[in-house]
Amino acid sequence: MASNFAERRRQSQPDRRRRGQNLDAITDEIENLVGLDAIKDQIANLIDLAQIIALKKERDIPVSNHSFHMVFSGPPGTGKTTVARLIGKIFFELNLLRKDTVREVTKADLVASYQGQTLEKVTAVVKSSLDGVLFIDEAYMLSGGGGALGHTDSFSQEAIDTLLKLMEDHRDRLVCIFAGYTDEMRRFEDANPGLKSRISTRLVFDSYGEEQLMSIFLGMVERHHMTLSVGARDEARKYIADLARVGSKDPNFGNAREVRRMFEALQPIQASRLARQCTGEGGIQSITNEELLALEADDIIELASRD
Repeated sequence: MASNFAERRRQSQPDRRRRGQNLDAITDEIENLVGLDAIKDQIANLIDLAQIIALKKERDIPVSNHSFHMVFSGPPGTGKTTVARLIGKIFFELNLLRKDTVREVTKADLVASYQGQTLEKVTAVVKSSLDGVLFIDEAYMLSGGGGALGHTDSFSQEAIDTLLKLMEDHRDRLVCIFAGYTDEMRRFEDANPGLKSRISTRLVFDSYGEEQLMSIFLGMVERHHMTLSVGARDEARKYIADLARVGSKDPNFGNAREVRRMFEALQPIQASRLARQCTGEGGIQSITNEELLALEADDIIELASRD
């Protein structure tokens, strides 16, 4: 059983005076993410390295020319974007980056349709991302779907080449995170050895299992101050078990996105049920706050019947 991430960070760093004032809150936020135990361990190691580098810089001690460019790989809905944003905040708190911003882009933001324009687009994106994190989602699309999966056209190759140069030129002011499906990202790196040599950290995000998906759903219910009857909880578990079975066979399964879809789809179903119950004089005004916030077994059964 994995030990508590936030507690391990506190125990290993009893003197907190040199940390940014919000670093504890960020590590607590990481700890509260569902699953991702291996990712949390890697982030803990990353914090250790970042702290030491930041301390050396503070004391004017020479620092090796280290970059923090990364590759995040895994199926959709497993927290890649969330973790990228948290890493941006961590590096800001440790004074390795001047901003806690994360610029999120895709191929469309980098590649132009005409010769010479791609260099300008990439340069503009990097310039606007300096001193923060540049998060490139579905990065394998720059290689026509990921190396062996497709052909890299001249415009995309120009984007990759320009990125590589700017990543090197601004390694002290920029963290690039390339994200996408695991196999496609592996092929993308293999097809671009210049990129592979510049990546210092690789985080692999696994699909969520049934219990983790259920935890995500319960978290959504709690954050919206809603309640589940005993029957609704049982039906939710059945529904999510079916989702998990489908997800185990589908590399494109949306994980947390599927749970979010489930939660959002329940809202109009619950609303229709409540409206049908309003047959008295008061109409919908007769609905109590408790009823407005309650999900019932029939709501989830209705959702399952529609899928």
